[in-house]
Amino acid sequence: MLIFISEKEIDALATKDRDEFRFEKLPGIGMPRIFSPAIFTFLKQFNAGLAPCRAIYREFKPDAVLGMGGFTSTAPILAGMMRKIPTFVHESNAIPGKANRLNAKMTKAVLLGFSECARFFPKSRCEVTGTPIRRSLAERVPREKALAAFGLESGKKTLLVMGGSQGRGGSTRLCSKRCRS
Repeated sequence: MLIFISEKEIDALATKDRDEFRFEKLPGIGMPRIFSPAIFTFLKQFNAGLAPCRAIYREFKPDAVLGMGGFTSTAPILAGMMRKIPTFVHESNAIPGKANRLNAKMTKAVLLGFSECARFFPKSRCEVTGTPIRRSLAERVPREKALAAFGLESGKKTLLVMGGSQGRGGSTRLCSKRCRS
């Protein structure tokens, strides 16, 4: 398996000591407004990422391309589309980001974590797959062990609040709505 990551420090940290996958770094920045002067920097960075993708695909010969969001995934999806490789996007949030909204236009299907997200992709084939997780995360951790790991006290009520990747809390709003029902 080949995974493209951005040049950001967080991606380097997340992939450190992970040798079960091949990682390739691509330049990537968030997409500015179309009429902003920053669009030229974005296009330059995008082109700098597209050429290596195409070269890597010639050697690696992927069977499919899956984008998980962010503009780092746009060049691999476009390179896959150009080589006629099936391309997909996965959107884990209830409200998709700009990158996945754009990338969806170049894919065979959009895979969703929440069915409510399909309304943002009216012209795309959507399939609700849920959000993939590591098997270890599916295993139930004993309550006392979990409390100790986070430094929490057993007798106190605890509330977990999670936000979407864009800080708008799309997943949180959806979960909160379901919890009140």
